[in-house]
Amino acid sequence: MNGRRPAPGSGTPLVVLRRRWRLVAVAALLGLAVAVVWSVWRTPIYESTASVLVSPTATPTGGEDSHGQLSMRDERQMVRSVAVASIITRRFRTSTTPEQLLRQVSVETSAESRVLRITFTDPVPATARTGADAFAVAYLDYRRQAVGANLRSLAANLTRGIADLTAKKQEQEAILAPDRQATTAERDAALRLREAYGSRIVELERQLRALRRVKVDPGSVLRPAAPPSRATGSLDRNAAIGAALGLLLGMAAAFVHDRTDRRLRGRDDLAVLLDRPVLTRVPPLSRWPRRHQAGLLAMRDKSTSPAAEAYRVLQSRVTYLADRLGISSIMVTSAASDEGKSVTAANLALALAEAERDVLLISADLRRPRIHGLFDLTDRSGLGELLSDLRLDGRTGASAEVGARITSVLWSVSQHLWVLVSHPAPPEVIPLLGSDAMRRLLEALRPCFDFIILDCPPVLAAADATALAPLVDSVLVVADRPSTDRQAVVRLREQLEQVGGKILGAVLNRDRSDQAGYQYQA
Repeated sequence: MNGRRPAPGSGTPLVVLRRRWRLVAVAALLGLAVAVVWSVWRTPIYESTASVLVSPTATPTGGEDSHGQLSMRDERQMVRSVAVASIITRRFRTSTTPEQLLRQVSVETSAESRVLRITFTDPVPATARTGADAFAVAYLDYRRQAVGANLRSLAANLTRGIADLTAKKQEQEAILAPDRQATTAERDAALRLREAYGSRIVELERQLRALRRVKVDPGSVLRPAAPPSRATGSLDRNAAIGAALGLLLGMAAAFVHDRTDRRLRGRDDLAVLLDRPVLTRVPPLSRWPRRHQAGLLAMRDKSTSPAAEAYRVLQSRVTYLADRLGISSIMVTSAASDEGKSVTAANLALALAEAERDVLLISADLRRPRIHGLFDLTDRSGLGELLSDLRLDGRTGASAEVGARITSVLWSVSQHLWVLVSHPAPPEVIPLLGSDAMRRLLEALRPCFDFIILDCPPVLAAADATALAPLVDSVLVVADRPSTDRQAVVRLREQLEQVGGKILGAVLNRDRSDQAGYQYQA
Protein backbone atom coordinates (compact mmCIF):
# COMPACT_ATOMS: atom_id res chain seq x y z
CA MET A 1 0.00 0.00 0.00
CA ASN A 2 2.86 2.40 0.62
CA GLY A 3 4.47 2.29 -2.80
CA ARG A 4 2.31 1.83 -5.86
CA ARG A 5 3.41 1.34 -9.44
CA PRO A 6 2.01 3.58 -12.18
CA ALA A 7 -1.31 2.70 -13.70
CA PRO A 8 -0.98 -0.25 -16.09
CA GLY A 9 -0.14 1.03 -19.55
CA SER A 10 -0.50 4.67 -18.44
CA GLY A 11 2.67 5.69 -20.24
CA THR A 12 2.61 3.42 -23.30
CA PRO A 13 2.34 5.26 -26.63
CA LEU A 14 -0.91 3.59 -27.70
CA VAL A 15 -2.62 4.34 -24.40
CA VAL A 16 -1.42 7.95 -24.44
CA LEU A 17 -2.64 8.46 -28.02
CA ARG A 18 -5.99 6.86 -27.23
CA ARG A 19 -6.36 9.09 -24.18
CA ARG A 20 -5.41 12.25 -26.11
CA TRP A 21 -6.98 11.37 -29.45
CA ARG A 22 -8.96 14.60 -29.56
CA LEU A 23 -5.77 16.68 -29.39
CA VAL A 24 -4.17 14.58 -32.15
CA ALA A 25 -7.28 14.87 -34.34
CA VAL A 26 -7.49 18.64 -33.88
CA ALA A 27 -3.82 19.06 -34.79
CA ALA A 28 -4.21 16.90 -37.91
CA LEU A 29 -7.30 18.84 -39.02
CA LEU A 30 -5.53 22.13 -38.35
CA GLY A 31 -2.55 21.02 -40.47
CA LEU A 32 -4.93 19.96 -43.23
CA ALA A 33 -6.75 23.30 -43.12
CA VAL A 34 -3.51 25.30 -43.22
CA ALA A 35 -2.25 23.26 -46.19
CA VAL A 36 -5.50 23.73 -48.12
CA VAL A 37 -5.60 27.48 -47.47
CA TRP A 38 -1.95 27.85 -48.43
CA SER A 39 -2.47 25.85 -51.61
CA VAL A 40 -5.45 27.98 -52.64
CA TRP A 41 -3.87 31.37 -51.95
CA ARG A 42 -0.25 30.82 -52.94
CA THR A 43 1.14 31.69 -56.40
CA PRO A 44 1.21 28.46 -58.47
CA ILE A 45 4.67 27.25 -59.43
CA TYR A 46 5.27 25.13 -62.53
CA GLU A 47 8.32 23.06 -63.32
CA SER A 48 9.61 21.42 -66.48
CA THR A 49 12.53 19.03 -66.95
CA ALA A 50 14.92 18.44 -69.86
CA SER A 51 17.25 15.41 -70.01
CA VAL A 52 20.81 15.70 -71.38
CA LEU A 53 23.10 12.79 -72.25
CA VAL A 54 26.70 13.79 -71.51
CA SER A 55 29.40 12.41 -73.85
CA PRO A 56 32.97 11.86 -72.63
CA THR A 57 35.62 13.93 -74.36
CA ALA A 58 38.04 11.74 -76.39
CA THR A 59 41.52 13.17 -76.93
CA PRO A 60 44.58 11.47 -78.41
CA THR A 61 46.71 12.68 -75.51
CA GLY A 62 45.24 10.38 -72.88
CA GLY A 63 43.61 11.41 -69.57
CA GLU A 64 40.41 10.45 -67.80
CA ASP A 65 38.00 11.66 -70.49
CA SER A 66 39.84 9.70 -73.14
CA HIS A 67 38.76 6.52 -71.36
CA GLY A 68 35.12 7.58 -71.20
CA GLN A 69 35.14 8.42 -67.47
CA LEU A 70 33.11 11.40 -66.30
CA SER A 71 32.64 13.19 -63.02
CA MET A 72 28.90 13.74 -63.05
CA ARG A 73 29.18 15.81 -59.91
CA ASP A 74 31.40 18.27 -61.78
CA GLU A 75 28.99 18.28 -64.73
CA ARG A 76 26.06 19.04 -62.39
CA GLN A 77 27.95 21.97 -60.92
CA MET A 78 28.79 23.16 -64.43
CA VAL A 79 25.06 23.33 -65.32
CA ARG A 80 24.43 25.54 -62.27
CA SER A 81 27.43 27.80 -62.95
CA VAL A 82 27.26 31.53 -63.59
CA ALA A 83 29.00 30.99 -66.96
CA VAL A 84 26.14 28.81 -68.26
CA ALA A 85 23.48 31.19 -66.89
CA SER A 86 25.30 34.12 -68.55
CA ILE A 87 24.95 32.43 -71.93
CA ILE A 88 21.16 32.37 -71.42
CA THR A 89 20.92 36.02 -70.37
CA ARG A 90 22.94 37.08 -73.43
CA ARG A 91 20.98 34.87 -75.80
CA PHE A 92 17.54 35.98 -74.63
CA ARG A 93 18.64 39.55 -73.82
CA THR A 94 16.77 39.38 -70.51
CA SER A 95 17.16 41.71 -67.56
CA THR A 96 17.20 38.75 -65.19
CA THR A 97 20.65 38.28 -63.69
CA PRO A 98 22.48 34.93 -63.90
CA GLU A 99 22.20 34.59 -60.12
CA GLN A 100 18.41 34.96 -60.28
CA LEU A 101 18.18 32.30 -62.99
CA LEU A 102 20.25 29.88 -60.93
CA ARG A 103 17.69 30.09 -58.07
CA GLN A 104 15.10 28.57 -60.43
CA VAL A 105 17.14 25.62 -61.72
CA SER A 106 18.00 22.27 -60.15
CA VAL A 107 19.95 19.31 -61.52
CA GLU A 108 19.64 15.62 -60.69
CA THR A 109 21.96 12.79 -61.72
CA SER A 110 23.52 9.58 -60.48
CA ALA A 111 27.00 8.13 -60.52
CA GLU A 112 25.86 5.16 -62.66
CA SER A 113 24.23 7.30 -65.35
CA ARG A 114 25.50 9.91 -67.82
CA VAL A 115 22.11 11.64 -67.95
CA LEU A 116 21.50 15.07 -66.38
CA ARG A 117 17.91 15.99 -65.46
CA ILE A 118 17.68 19.80 -65.60
CA THR A 119 14.53 21.22 -63.97
CA PHE A 120 13.43 24.85 -64.20
CA THR A 121 10.62 26.38 -62.09
CA ASP A 122 8.55 29.47 -62.83
CA PRO A 123 5.04 30.81 -62.22
CA VAL A 124 4.45 30.75 -66.02
CA PRO A 125 4.25 27.22 -67.55
CA ALA A 126 5.78 28.28 -70.89
CA THR A 127 8.68 29.99 -69.13
CA ALA A 128 9.36 26.84 -67.09
CA ARG A 129 9.63 24.81 -70.29
CA THR A 130 11.76 27.43 -72.08
CA GLY A 131 14.06 27.76 -69.08
CA ALA A 132 14.74 24.02 -68.86
CA ASP A 133 15.53 23.79 -72.59
CA ALA A 134 17.64 26.95 -72.45
CA PHE A 135 19.82 25.57 -69.64
CA ALA A 136 20.23 22.27 -71.51
CA VAL A 137 21.37 24.02 -74.70
CA ALA A 138 23.53 26.56 -72.86
CA TYR A 139 25.24 23.77 -70.92
CA LEU A 140 26.05 21.89 -74.14
CA ASP A 141 27.30 25.09 -75.79
CA TYR A 142 29.47 25.93 -72.83
CA ARG A 143 30.84 22.40 -72.71
CA ARG A 144 31.49 22.51 -76.49
CA GLN A 145 33.34 25.79 -76.08
CA ALA A 146 35.30 24.47 -73.15
CA VAL A 147 36.24 21.28 -74.98
CA GLY A 148 37.21 23.26 -78.12
CA ALA A 149 39.36 25.60 -76.07
CA ASN A 150 41.00 22.61 -74.42
CA LEU A 151 41.73 21.03 -77.80
CA ARG A 152 43.20 24.25 -79.14
CA SER A 153 45.36 24.55 -76.06
CA LEU A 154 46.58 20.99 -76.52
CA ALA A 155 47.35 21.64 -80.21
CA ALA A 156 49.32 24.78 -79.34
CA ASN A 157 51.31 22.86 -76.73
CA LEU A 158 52.08 20.11 -79.24
CA THR A 159 53.14 22.67 -81.87
CA ARG A 160 55.49 24.35 -79.41
CA GLY A 161 56.90 20.99 -78.42
CA ILE A 162 57.60 20.05 -82.03
CA ALA A 163 59.33 23.41 -82.66
CA ASP A 164 61.52 23.02 -79.58
CA LEU A 165 62.51 19.47 -80.53
CA THR A 166 63.21 20.50 -84.15
CA ALA A 167 65.57 23.21 -82.94
CA LYS A 168 67.38 20.75 -80.68
CA LYS A 169 67.61 18.23 -83.52
CA GLN A 170 69.15 20.86 -85.78
CA GLU A 171 71.77 21.60 -83.15
CA GLN A 172 72.78 17.94 -83.13
CA GLU A 173 72.87 17.86 -86.92
CA ALA A 174 75.23 20.82 -86.85
CA ILE A 175 77.64 18.81 -84.69
CA LEU A 176 77.50 15.98 -87.22
CA ALA A 177 78.27 18.29 -90.20
CA PRO A 178 81.46 17.30 -92.21
CA ASP A 179 83.10 20.65 -91.69
CA ARG A 180 82.71 20.39 -87.96
CA GLN A 181 85.79 19.19 -86.11
CA ALA A 182 84.12 16.96 -83.53
CA THR A 183 85.54 14.10 -81.55
CA THR A 184 84.27 10.58 -81.97
CA ALA A 185 82.53 10.72 -78.61
CA GLU A 186 80.79 13.98 -79.48
CA ARG A 187 79.64 12.63 -82.80
CA ASP A 188 78.28 9.44 -81.19
CA ALA A 189 76.35 11.49 -78.57
CA ALA A 190 75.01 13.86 -81.21
CA LEU A 191 73.90 10.93 -83.32
CA ARG A 192 71.93 9.37 -80.44
CA LEU A 193 70.26 12.66 -79.51
CA ARG A 194 69.32 13.40 -83.12
CA GLU A 195 67.62 10.00 -83.39
CA ALA A 196 65.78 10.53 -80.09
CA TYR A 197 64.60 14.00 -81.03
CA GLY A 198 63.48 12.74 -84.40
CA SER A 199 61.43 9.92 -82.85
CA ARG A 200 59.79 12.31 -80.40
CA ILE A 201 58.99 14.78 -83.22
CA VAL A 202 57.32 12.01 -85.20
CA GLU A 203 55.18 11.03 -82.16
CA LEU A 204 54.10 14.61 -81.47
CA GLU A 205 53.25 15.18 -85.14
CA ARG A 206 51.11 12.02 -85.05
CA GLN A 207 49.28 13.29 -81.96
CA LEU A 208 48.79 16.71 -83.56
CA ARG A 209 47.28 15.18 -86.70
CA ALA A 210 44.99 12.99 -84.56
CA LEU A 211 44.00 15.97 -82.42
CA ARG A 212 43.04 17.97 -85.50
CA ARG A 213 40.76 15.10 -86.58
CA VAL A 214 38.87 15.09 -83.21
CA LYS A 215 35.23 16.14 -83.45
CA VAL A 216 33.93 18.01 -80.42
CA ASP A 217 30.85 16.14 -79.02
CA PRO A 218 29.75 17.54 -75.60
CA GLY A 219 26.54 15.48 -75.59
CA SER A 220 22.98 15.86 -76.74
CA VAL A 221 19.50 16.70 -75.51
CA LEU A 222 18.03 13.28 -74.78
CA ARG A 223 14.53 14.58 -74.08
CA PRO A 224 13.40 18.19 -74.46
CA ALA A 225 11.32 19.78 -71.73
CA ALA A 226 7.57 19.20 -71.93
CA PRO A 227 4.91 21.81 -71.07
CA PRO A 228 3.91 21.34 -67.39
CA SER A 229 0.32 20.18 -67.03
CA ARG A 230 -0.22 21.38 -63.46
CA ALA A 231 1.49 23.31 -60.72
CA THR A 232 3.89 21.65 -58.34
CA GLY A 233 2.55 20.81 -54.91
CA SER A 234 -1.03 20.07 -55.97
CA LEU A 235 -3.90 20.51 -53.56
CA ASP A 236 -4.14 16.78 -52.85
CA ARG A 237 -0.43 16.47 -52.20
CA ASN A 238 -0.26 19.58 -50.03
CA ALA A 239 -3.33 18.47 -48.08
CA ALA A 240 -1.76 15.06 -47.43
CA ILE A 241 1.52 16.65 -46.33
CA GLY A 242 -0.29 19.16 -44.10
CA ALA A 243 -2.39 16.46 -42.48
CA ALA A 244 0.69 14.29 -41.92
CA LEU A 245 2.66 17.14 -40.37
CA GLY A 246 -0.31 18.09 -38.21
CA LEU A 247 -0.66 14.49 -37.11
CA LEU A 248 3.00 14.31 -36.11
CA LEU A 249 2.80 17.60 -34.23
CA GLY A 250 -0.41 16.45 -32.57
CA MET A 251 1.19 13.23 -31.42
CA ALA A 252 4.15 15.14 -30.00
CA ALA A 253 1.81 17.56 -28.25
CA ALA A 254 -0.21 14.62 -26.90
CA PHE A 255 2.85 13.09 -25.25
CA VAL A 256 3.94 16.45 -23.81
CA HIS A 257 0.44 17.22 -22.53
CA ASP A 258 0.05 13.73 -21.08
CA ARG A 259 3.32 14.07 -19.19
CA THR A 260 2.44 17.50 -17.77
CA ASP A 261 -1.28 16.92 -17.15
CA ARG A 262 -1.85 16.17 -13.47
CA ARG A 263 -5.57 15.38 -13.69
CA LEU A 264 -7.01 11.92 -13.22
CA ARG A 265 -6.82 9.69 -16.28
CA GLY A 266 -9.79 7.53 -15.54
CA ARG A 267 -11.10 4.75 -13.33
CA ASP A 268 -8.00 2.56 -13.42
CA ASP A 269 -5.75 5.51 -12.64
CA LEU A 270 -7.82 6.44 -9.57
CA ALA A 271 -7.91 2.83 -8.37
CA VAL A 272 -4.14 2.49 -8.57
CA LEU A 273 -3.40 5.87 -6.95
CA LEU A 274 -5.83 5.18 -4.11
CA ASP A 275 -4.98 1.48 -3.83
CA ARG A 276 -8.70 0.76 -3.55
CA PRO A 277 -11.43 -0.14 -6.07
CA VAL A 278 -13.63 2.43 -7.74
CA LEU A 279 -17.11 1.39 -6.66
CA THR A 280 -18.95 3.39 -9.31
CA ARG A 281 -18.54 6.01 -12.00
CA VAL A 282 -21.17 8.75 -11.96
CA PRO A 283 -21.91 10.49 -15.28
CA PRO A 284 -22.96 14.15 -15.34
CA LEU A 285 -26.58 14.62 -14.35
CA SER A 286 -27.23 16.66 -17.50
CA ARG A 287 -25.44 18.59 -20.21
CA TRP A 288 -25.76 21.81 -18.23
CA PRO A 289 -22.80 23.16 -16.20
CA ARG A 290 -22.50 21.98 -12.64
CA ARG A 291 -23.55 25.35 -11.21
CA HIS A 292 -26.99 24.84 -12.77
CA GLN A 293 -27.30 21.50 -10.94
CA ALA A 294 -26.11 22.67 -7.50
CA GLY A 295 -29.36 21.77 -5.72
CA LEU A 296 -30.23 18.63 -7.68
CA LEU A 297 -30.03 15.11 -6.30
CA ALA A 298 -30.17 12.36 -8.92
CA MET A 299 -31.87 9.82 -6.61
CA ARG A 300 -34.62 12.31 -5.74
CA ASP A 301 -34.95 14.62 -8.77
CA LYS A 302 -33.79 12.40 -11.68
CA SER A 303 -34.50 8.91 -10.39
CA THR A 304 -34.41 7.31 -13.86
CA SER A 305 -31.24 9.05 -15.04
CA PRO A 306 -27.91 7.27 -15.67
CA ALA A 307 -26.51 9.12 -12.64
CA ALA A 308 -29.22 7.66 -10.39
CA GLU A 309 -28.43 4.17 -11.70
CA ALA A 310 -24.77 4.77 -10.88
CA TYR A 311 -25.69 5.60 -7.27
CA ARG A 312 -27.77 2.42 -7.08
CA VAL A 313 -24.70 0.49 -8.21
CA LEU A 314 -22.76 2.25 -5.44
CA GLN A 315 -25.46 1.30 -2.92
CA SER A 316 -25.33 -2.38 -3.86
CA ARG A 317 -21.56 -2.55 -3.63
CA VAL A 318 -21.42 -0.61 -0.37
CA THR A 319 -24.10 -2.89 1.09
CA TYR A 320 -22.19 -6.00 0.06
CA LEU A 321 -18.91 -4.75 1.53
CA ALA A 322 -20.61 -3.52 4.68
CA ASP A 323 -22.28 -6.90 5.32
CA ARG A 324 -19.00 -8.74 4.65
CA LEU A 325 -16.75 -6.40 6.68
CA GLY A 326 -19.16 -5.35 9.43
CA ILE A 327 -19.29 -1.68 8.45
CA SER A 328 -22.02 0.68 9.60
CA SER A 329 -20.43 4.18 9.65
CA ILE A 330 -18.98 5.61 6.41
CA MET A 331 -17.21 8.95 6.12
CA VAL A 332 -17.52 10.56 2.66
CA THR A 333 -14.68 12.94 1.78
CA SER A 334 -12.50 14.12 -1.08
CA ALA A 335 -9.03 15.52 -1.65
CA ALA A 336 -10.12 19.08 -2.41
CA SER A 337 -13.30 21.13 -2.47
CA ASP A 338 -15.91 21.10 -5.22
CA GLU A 339 -15.45 17.43 -6.13
CA GLY A 340 -19.01 16.39 -5.26
CA LYS A 341 -18.61 14.75 -1.85
CA SER A 342 -21.77 16.26 -0.31
CA VAL A 343 -23.91 15.31 -3.31
CA THR A 344 -22.42 11.82 -3.28
CA ALA A 345 -23.13 11.39 0.45
CA ALA A 346 -26.73 12.56 -0.01
CA ASN A 347 -27.37 10.33 -3.04
CA LEU A 348 -25.79 7.32 -1.33
CA ALA A 349 -28.04 7.87 1.69
CA LEU A 350 -31.10 8.11 -0.58
CA ALA A 351 -30.10 4.94 -2.45
CA LEU A 352 -29.63 3.01 0.81
CA ALA A 353 -32.99 4.27 2.06
CA GLU A 354 -34.59 3.21 -1.23
CA ALA A 355 -33.23 -0.28 -0.49
CA GLU A 356 -35.13 -0.10 2.85
CA ARG A 357 -32.05 0.36 4.98
CA ASP A 358 -32.37 2.74 7.93
CA VAL A 359 -29.88 5.52 7.24
CA LEU A 360 -28.67 8.54 9.19
CA LEU A 361 -26.98 11.25 7.08
CA ILE A 362 -24.78 13.50 9.24
CA SER A 363 -23.54 16.85 7.96
CA ALA A 364 -20.07 16.66 9.52
CA ASP A 365 -18.66 19.49 7.38
CA LEU A 366 -18.86 22.14 10.10
CA ARG A 367 -17.02 24.73 8.01
CA ARG A 368 -19.07 24.70 4.76
CA PRO A 369 -22.21 22.63 5.44
CA ARG A 370 -24.32 21.77 2.37
CA ILE A 371 -26.55 18.87 3.40
CA HIS A 372 -29.29 21.09 4.85
CA GLY A 373 -29.48 23.04 1.59
CA LEU A 374 -29.79 19.87 -0.51
CA PHE A 375 -32.83 18.76 1.56
CA ASP A 376 -34.27 22.28 2.18
CA LEU A 377 -33.76 22.05 5.95
CA THR A 378 -32.92 24.77 8.46
CA ASP A 379 -29.53 24.69 10.22
CA ARG A 380 -30.36 26.58 13.42
CA SER A 381 -29.08 23.69 15.50
CA GLY A 382 -27.41 20.43 14.76
CA LEU A 383 -24.16 18.49 15.10
CA GLY A 384 -22.04 21.32 16.48
CA GLU A 385 -24.37 22.13 19.37
CA LEU A 386 -25.00 18.43 20.06
CA LEU A 387 -21.26 17.69 20.34
CA SER A 388 -20.71 20.71 22.57
CA ASP A 389 -23.46 19.54 24.91
CA LEU A 390 -22.17 15.96 24.98
CA ARG A 391 -18.63 17.12 25.71
CA LEU A 392 -19.93 19.33 28.51
CA ASP A 393 -21.80 16.35 29.96
CA GLY A 394 -18.60 14.38 29.92
CA ARG A 395 -16.79 17.06 31.92
CA THR A 396 -19.51 17.68 34.52
CA GLY A 397 -20.67 14.11 34.88
CA ALA A 398 -24.22 15.00 33.89
CA SER A 399 -26.39 11.98 33.14
CA ALA A 400 -28.94 13.56 30.79
CA GLU A 401 -30.61 11.19 28.39
CA VAL A 402 -28.44 11.17 25.27
CA GLY A 403 -31.02 9.49 23.07
CA ALA A 404 -33.70 12.09 23.70
CA ARG A 405 -31.29 14.91 22.97
CA ILE A 406 -30.22 13.30 19.70
CA THR A 407 -33.79 12.62 18.62
CA SER A 408 -34.71 16.26 19.08
CA VAL A 409 -32.26 17.45 16.40
CA LEU A 410 -32.91 14.78 13.75
CA TRP A 411 -34.88 15.49 10.57
CA SER A 412 -36.88 12.69 8.96
CA VAL A 413 -36.84 13.21 5.20
CA SER A 414 -38.22 9.82 4.13
CA GLN A 415 -39.41 6.54 5.62
CA HIS A 416 -35.88 5.20 6.09
CA LEU A 417 -33.72 8.34 6.02
CA TRP A 418 -32.91 10.83 8.78
CA VAL A 419 -30.63 13.84 8.55
CA LEU A 420 -28.51 15.51 11.24
CA VAL A 421 -27.60 18.95 9.94
CA SER A 422 -24.71 21.11 11.14
CA HIS A 423 -24.91 24.69 12.32
CA PRO A 424 -22.18 27.03 11.00
CA ALA A 425 -18.80 26.25 12.48
CA PRO A 426 -18.37 26.47 16.27
CA PRO A 427 -15.13 27.99 17.63
CA GLU A 428 -13.37 24.64 18.02
CA VAL A 429 -14.13 22.46 15.00
CA ILE A 430 -11.34 19.87 15.06
CA PRO A 431 -11.53 19.15 18.81
CA LEU A 432 -15.24 18.49 18.43
CA LEU A 433 -14.97 16.09 15.46
CA GLY A 434 -12.15 14.11 17.03
CA SER A 435 -13.44 14.31 20.57
CA ASP A 436 -14.72 11.62 22.89
CA ALA A 437 -18.12 13.24 22.50
CA MET A 438 -18.10 12.36 18.78
CA ARG A 439 -17.07 8.81 19.60
CA ARG A 440 -19.88 8.46 22.16
CA LEU A 441 -22.34 9.96 19.71
CA LEU A 442 -21.47 7.40 17.02
CA GLU A 443 -21.66 4.58 19.56
CA ALA A 444 -25.10 5.74 20.64
CA LEU A 445 -26.32 5.99 17.04
CA ARG A 446 -24.98 2.68 15.69
CA PRO A 447 -27.70 0.44 17.21
CA CYS A 448 -30.42 2.70 15.79
CA PHE A 449 -29.42 2.69 12.10
CA ASP A 450 -28.13 0.27 9.51
CA PHE A 451 -25.85 2.94 8.07
CA ILE A 452 -24.44 6.23 9.28
CA ILE A 453 -23.17 8.39 6.38
CA LEU A 454 -21.03 11.38 7.33
CA ASP A 455 -20.37 14.24 4.90
CA CYS A 456 -16.90 15.51 5.92
CA PRO A 457 -14.60 18.33 4.78
CA PRO A 458 -11.91 17.66 2.14
CA VAL A 459 -8.84 15.95 3.57
CA LEU A 460 -6.30 18.37 2.09
CA ALA A 461 -8.34 21.51 2.76
CA ALA A 462 -8.69 21.03 6.53
CA ALA A 463 -7.63 18.67 9.30
CA ASP A 464 -11.24 17.83 10.25
CA ALA A 465 -11.42 14.67 8.12
CA THR A 466 -8.22 13.18 9.53
CA ALA A 467 -9.49 13.85 13.05
CA LEU A 468 -12.74 12.01 12.35
CA ALA A 469 -11.33 9.14 10.24
CA PRO A 470 -10.22 6.95 13.22
CA LEU A 471 -13.74 7.09 14.70
CA VAL A 472 -15.62 5.68 11.68
CA ASP A 473 -15.60 2.18 10.21
CA SER A 474 -14.56 3.21 6.68
CA VAL A 475 -13.93 6.11 4.32
CA LEU A 476 -15.46 6.63 0.87
CA VAL A 477 -13.32 8.89 -1.32
CA VAL A 478 -14.96 11.06 -3.99
CA ALA A 479 -12.96 12.31 -7.01
CA ASP A 480 -13.96 14.49 -9.94
CA ARG A 481 -12.73 13.25 -13.34
CA PRO A 482 -12.19 16.68 -14.98
CA SER A 483 -10.51 18.43 -12.04
CA THR A 484 -9.03 16.11 -9.39
CA ASP A 485 -5.24 16.27 -9.13
CA ARG A 486 -3.50 12.88 -9.24
CA GLN A 487 -0.94 13.87 -6.62
CA ALA A 488 -3.72 15.14 -4.38
CA VAL A 489 -5.22 11.63 -4.38
CA VAL A 490 -1.87 10.19 -3.31
CA ARG A 491 -1.55 12.72 -0.47
CA LEU A 492 -5.13 12.00 0.64
CA ARG A 493 -4.40 8.27 0.86
CA GLU A 494 -1.18 8.86 2.79
CA GLN A 495 -2.82 11.18 5.32
CA LEU A 496 -5.73 8.82 5.95
CA GLU A 497 -3.40 5.84 6.35
CA GLN A 498 -1.26 7.76 8.86
CA VAL A 499 -4.25 8.19 11.21
CA GLY A 500 -5.60 4.68 10.72
CA GLY A 501 -8.40 5.59 8.32
CA LYS A 502 -9.77 2.58 6.41
CA ILE A 503 -10.57 3.47 2.80
CA LEU A 504 -13.50 1.43 1.50
CA GLY A 505 -13.32 2.57 -2.12
CA ALA A 506 -13.87 5.52 -4.41
CA VAL A 507 -16.52 7.25 -6.50
CA LEU A 508 -15.49 8.90 -9.77
CA ASN A 509 -17.76 11.85 -10.54
CA ARG A 510 -18.52 13.38 -13.95
CA ASP A 511 -17.10 10.43 -15.86
CA ARG A 512 -18.52 10.23 -19.40
CA SER A 513 -16.77 7.02 -20.42
CA ASP A 514 -19.53 4.59 -19.43
CA GLN A 515 -22.89 6.41 -19.65
CA ALA A 516 -24.30 3.77 -21.99
CA GLY A 517 -24.05 1.23 -19.19
CA TYR A 518 -26.66 3.12 -17.14
CA GLN A 519 -29.31 3.62 -19.83
CA TYR A 520 -31.17 0.29 -19.80
CA GLN A 521 -34.79 1.28 -19.25
CA ALA A 522 -38.15 -0.54 -19.43
